[in-house]
Amino acid sequence: MDRRRFITTLLATCLLPSTRALAANPLTPFTLQEDDDSASFVIELEGSHEHKVFTLDNPPRVVIDLPQVSRIAPSTAPRQHAGIVKDVRTGRHGDGIRIVLDLKRLKQPKTHVRELDAHRAQLIVSINDPDPLMAAVTAEAESHHQPRKAIIEIDAGHGGKDPGCISADDHYEKYVALGVADALKARLHADPRFEPSLTRDSDIFIPLHQRVLMARDHHADLFISIHADAAPTPSASGASVYILSEHGASSAMARWLAESQNAADRYDSTRDSNIYSDDPDVQSVLIDLSMRGTDVASQKLAKTTLGHLGEVTHLHQHRVNKAAFAVLKSPDIPSMLVETGFMSNRADCKRLLIKSHQQSLAEALHQSVADFFEANPLPA
Repeated sequence: MDRRRFITTLLATCLLPSTRALAANPLTPFTLQEDDDSASFVIELEGSHEHKVFTLDNPPRVVIDLPQVSRIAPSTAPRQHAGIVKDVRTGRHGDGIRIVLDLKRLKQPKTHVRELDAHRAQLIVSINDPDPLMAAVTAEAESHHQPRKAIIEIDAGHGGKDPGCISADDHYEKYVALGVADALKARLHADPRFEPSLTRDSDIFIPLHQRVLMARDHHADLFISIHADAAPTPSASGASVYILSEHGASSAMARWLAESQNAADRYDSTRDSNIYSDDPDVQSVLIDLSMRGTDVASQKLAKTTLGHLGEVTHLHQHRVNKAAFAVLKSPDIPSMLVETGFMSNRADCKRLLIKSHQQSLAEALHQSVADFFEANPLPA
């Protein structure tokens, strides 16, 4: 133990104003013995032995709560912590004292109470590497408390033989949708909270119901389908956000749009799609969806998204629309369809073709996803 250094540290919080108070609340000393790899913190307790010891990270520290201790003896020794303990801090915590040991690296403490007599005991907090088995158990336990990444399924609308809406000067919706989807994936990929996935990353055709199944296969936590709108009247403009409705569209425009988007499956023999299953229970889940809880979450996501889209582009409507979009029919994944603008409107179409505008739209969607999970965190 040549490396071990013994440091006796006595710290104080506040001095009580009267002699009676000092007598009723005696000074409580502690000792700290440490080296580069371990430490032993010992404090003497009178009466109640109640204590709580736990660790915190960022920065690494061990916290010791003593509800029945009111005063810590003042320090008479210089602060010399050169081992694993960088500093010792104390302060009031409720009716008691909190002691914080700032560590150079996080290690799991072990506690032991040693009885001295009928009224006194020592609380010993040992900071050292646990045995390999305990280390494995601790690591496994901690892994379950680490928040996992939220999986975001990004669906670039149309593709391949389905061009989507075509502008008056022959620009295709499928390319705009893929451009915004790619930009959103890049932003989410750079954010450690999220794991993005694309239904398509090139100009290929994927049937609508297959996109739903892809999100389920990826265990997605959110599904965002990206499109560019069209309307019979070229004056219609602005972005819109839609969620699934099983009881009719929220407007004639929403109904018309859903019918036009759902028509994408005319390019596919849906009989060959995985939506058809030999298992009647599976098919029942895929077709007769129970959307009650998912609808509430989708509504929250869509409302948040409208707010952020309104900061970067004109909105067609300032409310969340509902329609029977086939691509939104996932029974347990909050889903929304974002119409980023109108291909049928010359000004909208011009903006949608600009990469910087696609990036702005992606930024708004990224912030919407972040806000949604801030308010609705994933279960531990």
